[in-house]
Amino acid sequence: MGRFLEQMCPRKGDYRHNDFSVRTVNMNEDESPNGHAHLQHLMLGCSETIPLVDGEMPFGQWQSIFFIELDHPRPREVMVQIVGD
Repeated sequence: MGRFLEQMCPRKGDYRHNDFSVRTVNMNEDESPNGHAHLQHLMLGCSETIPLVDGEMPFGQWQSIFFIELDHPRPREVMVQIVGD
């Protein structure tokens, strides 16, 4: 997956988002050139709906949940919401 994302949206690509002389609002002190991460995110999404069956998530043999960081390590939060019938 990492190789595919790097081929589609290379970290060293030329992204206007990375031009800090153009993008001057909503900037943080530790802002990084992360245009590639925003584009890679569009291919992955940010949420998932998984049914519970008898209190278990019915994954197949090759299915799992994974978290991926596309920019650089930082603290993250995970939200779990259970919706009833």
